[in-house]
Amino acid sequence: MRLPRFFGLLDLAVIVFVAVVVLLPGRERSAVPAPDDAELRYALALAEARVDAHPTDGGAVEDYGRLLAQASFKDWAIDQTVHAATTAPDSPTKWRALLAASVAYVDRVDAKPALDFAEQALAACDRSGDACPSWERLRLDIYRGYLDRGVKSGIDPHRDPGGFKRAAEGGIHQIRVKATPSGQAPR
Repeated sequence: MRLPRFFGLLDLAVIVFVAVVVLLPGRERSAVPAPDDAELRYALALAEARVDAHPTDGGAVEDYGRLLAQASFKDWAIDQTVHAATTAPDSPTKWRALLAASVAYVDRVDAKPALDFAEQALAACDRSGDACPSWERLRLDIYRGYLDRGVKSGIDPHRDPGGFKRAAEGGIHQIRVKATPSGQAPR
């Protein structure tokens, strides 16, 4: 019995592809070990349980995101805080969950999504009434303004973090109060 045709270029490409798939080793998978600090592991487990028990508690989400970032789980912090902030129904503390998502993005140096979540947090803070005290709203507004100026400058914080910081701080006026030589505050 004779083959009706010889191997063509396509046949050869398929054989090479199958050989590569079969002969190459599988890709390496790595996992980050849990933090060595037993207190941090316990705090992470407790914070995760609090978020699972009360998904509308923005304070619990904020604590959980902060602990994940402290344990160097930055991507996980983003996933968890964004999921909690976007899926939870409106609650008086939702602004805290949105702020936690913004801070998680800042930890990964992603300014644009951080600004988006900071603006959402500010809007949620305004809607929440007494659950967002005036000093928290002011702090959130300063934070949002900082990110806004940095993003509007067009400077990539990955490539030029110093330039981004200078552009973001450009609109913040700092006041320093010095004591007089006698230790009294100036009048």
